[in-house]
This record gives sequence, C-alpha cells and structure tokens, in this order.
Amino acid sequence: MTLNLSFKPKKLLVPFFLSAVLFAAESNAQGGAIGNDDSGNNNAGTPYSLQEAIDFALRNNIQLKQSKLSVENSLNTLEQSRWLKYPNLNGSFGLNGNLGRNIDPFSNQIVTQAITTNNMGVGANVTLYNGYRIKNTVALNELNLNADRLDLEANQNDITLNVINAYLNVLSTEDLIDVSRKQLEVSKYQIDRTQKLVEGGVLPEVNLFDLEAQLANDELQLVNAENNHESAKLTLRQVLNAPPTQDITVVRVEVPDPKMQPYAESATQVYEEAIRYLPQVKAAEARVLAANKNIELARTVGLPSITANLNWRTAYSSVAQEITSVTETFNPIAVSATVDGQTVPFVLNLPSQNFTRENIAYFNQLGNNQNTAAGINMSIPIFNSFNAKYNVQGAKIQKMQSELQVDNTLLTIRQNVDQAFISMYNAAKSYSATLTQVKALERSFEAAEVRYNAGASDFVDYNLAKTRLDQAASNLIQSKYNYVFRIKILDFYQNKPLDF
Repeated sequence: MTLNLSFKPKKLLVPFFLSAVLFAAESNAQGGAIGNDDSGNNNAGTPYSLQEAIDFALRNNIQLKQSKLSVENSLNTLEQSRWLKYPNLNGSFGLNGNLGRNIDPFSNQIVTQAITTNNMGVGANVTLYNGYRIKNTVALNELNLNADRLDLEANQNDITLNVINAYLNVLSTEDLIDVSRKQLEVSKYQIDRTQKLVEGGVLPEVNLFDLEAQLANDELQLVNAENNHESAKLTLRQVLNAPPTQDITVVRVEVPDPKMQPYAESATQVYEEAIRYLPQVKAAEARVLAANKNIELARTVGLPSITANLNWRTAYSSVAQEITSVTETFNPIAVSATVDGQTVPFVLNLPSQNFTRENIAYFNQLGNNQNTAAGINMSIPIFNSFNAKYNVQGAKIQKMQSELQVDNTLLTIRQNVDQAFISMYNAAKSYSATLTQVKALERSFEAAEVRYNAGASDFVDYNLAKTRLDQAASNLIQSKYNYVFRIKILDFYQNKPLDF
C-alpha cells in the first residue's frame, strides 16, 4: 500500500498509533531486535512499537530537520524585525599618527612635526516614522513563521504516515510468511500420510513423487515470502533513516476482522471536515495573509520617513597647547623727527608680551573638546524609478499566486478524499469477495483431499485445489489490511479517534 497524505500529529498521533498497531496480523508472536537506549537510538533486544518507530523517524529524518531549521530561521528573522523600532547606538574610537607637514586639528595651523591624534564619539538614531514599515514587517514575519510551523507540522504528518505504511507492510509480509508455513505444514503432513499408504501398497509411489514436488514448491513460496519480508524491513529502515547495520522487527498484535457495513459519511462530508484542521490548508491561508501584509509593506516605499539622531564627540591632539603665563617687556627704539627744519632724536619704548605654553593634558582635552549635536531628518521620495509602483504590483501578483495555492491545496485534498473514498469502497468489495472465495475454496480443498486420499482423483486435481486455496488465503490477508487501512484514512480526514 502506498499513500501520500498528511495529518496533524499533535491531535492524531496517539489514537492513530493505537489503531494502526491493530493492523498487525492475527498473531501474538513477539520478534526481537531493537530497544531504546539513553541516546534515543535502538539496540538489539526489543522490537519496535509503531510509536517508537514514528518517534525514531521524527528524530532522524533529514527533510524534517531542514523544516525545523526553516522555522528557526523565520523565528530569528521575526525577533530581528521586532528590534527595528528601538534606537541604534554606535560608538567610535580613532588613534592616528602623522609625520611631516600637517594641520594641527586643535588650532588648524600648519605644523611640521609628528602629531598624534585621538578622537572618539557615541551616536544614536531612531526611526520616528516610515509609513509603518516596521510594524508591517513584524506582522509579515509573524505570518511567515506561522506558515513555516504549519509546513513543519504537515511534514511531520507525511513522515508519520510513511512510517505507518512501511510498518504495516512489515506486518503484512509476516502474515504471508505464516500462511506459507501453514501451507508447507499441510504438504508435509500429506507426504507423511501418503508415505504410509505407499508403504502399505494402497497408493502408487508416483503419488509420493507428486507431493514431494508440491513440497518443494511450497518451500519456494516460503522463501519468496521471507524475501518480501526482508524487503519490507529494508523499506521501513530507510523510512526511519536507521543505520544499515540495524535490524528491524516490529510489535505484533491482533487485528479484528472489519465489519462489512456502509461508511457513515459521504465523500463531501469527509472533505468539509478535512479542510477544517489539515495544516497544509492553514499554511496556505497564512501565506495569503502574509501576501496582504507584503502589499502594505510595498506601499511604504513611496512614503516619507522621519529619523532623529543624537551624537557626542571629543578629540585629543599631541601638539595642542595652552598659555600658562604672560610677561610684558619694553623695547627702546631710537627714532628722530624734523621740527621747523630741526632734526630732533628721541627714544620710543614699545611694549611686547611673552607667552609661556604647555601641552594640554589628555583628559583635559577630552573634557574641553566635547561636542553634542541633535537633529531630525526627513526623507521625502520624489522620484525613484517607480519603485513603489512596481513593488506594489509585484506584491499583488504574489498574493494572487498565494490564493491560487490555496485553491490548489483544497483541490488536492478533495481529490485525495475522493480517491480514499473510492479506494475504501473497492477494498470493501474485494475483501467481501475474497472472504467468500476462501470459504468456498476451503470446502473444495477438503473434498479434493478426501478424493485424493481415497484414490478417486489424481494429484493434478488435488494440487489445483490446494494452490487456489493458498492464493486466496494470501489475497484475503492483503485485502483485509487494505480495507481496514482505507477506513482509517477516511477517519483520519475527519479527525476521528482512530480506534476500534
């Protein structure tokens, strides 16, 4: 049986486990291969229950790990967008050395010497208004995160159902091995009985040869059944992503025979119930809401934005000096002047000031050179190559794609429900017909066996009756599993408790 469906593990995993385990064959035999250790992996010792197999697959499936990382990435993007409404705060620190002809940053004079400068500052800016771009970005990221989580849930459903399918295939192949063994036992019993009759001279020896050929054929059927069982175990191991060296066995429980009665709900009722809770429907709807937010976000490209900023700076220069003392001196200068044709000499005492300078201490400079600035800026888009127009148009196209995805999801679910409904109906007819066939062939084989043992018929008639019964018994097992499984699929679509 191959089925590609999804379901909600949080609500359905435990009941599905309880019911699906009942799909095992009518046998209480216990296999042994795998148990749980502290690391979550299985070691030889205890067979897998269905729940253990599902848990193992959910821990080790690579695709599911990728989906979980997508959820974590979306959560990271959401948290990042929430911090956009808070101010940015940045600090700066610079230390520079200059040789040769330079400009003293302290006095703006040209100097020819080595200069060491140091500057530092702190700046903050915050967005006051940008067309609610931050708010819409947060809302968009919340919707994307919700959609990714629903996708993860749908992936978990797919993986879980794949495990159930592979698990049941292992059980059904074990049932077919039991049937083959019973067929082999019947042939051995018949050989033993015929051997005694041949030795007593009641039957010819050729009858014994025919039965030995039938025994060899039954042994081949058992080998084929065992090979199919190993293939089913391999498929289950691959679905679980278990190591190649790890043996796989499963828990065996009894499966009750299904009741032959019409299904209570119609395909339309099943579909209407399914679309109410399946995660892929909710994920598609969440992406439509995200597309609406994306349209609002695209419109903000053409709106003004207002930001506020606050900055503090200071600096140090190794050549910065300050005057520490001033002294005044008089310099005599001999001059002369002509008065009434007479040259008169005299002396002028011109005053001059002498300055004493010292380098300014590092921390004093940092304190003296502080500068604080604050401002508000507005950016008004005037022409930007029609970015706003085309961004909005692209967002609207994306919304239409999301709406079509919802329609496609609903269509796929509708088709799956219809297919599951008709498959259940066909499986019911097949099981009923096979059950009737087995009962009739059992009576036919009993009669053929009596005639053959009495010498009233040949081996061909006996072998034909036995072969038909053996094939019908195998078909009955497969049709029983198929019918019960199809019923449970329809129950799953309606979120019903999957028990008996």
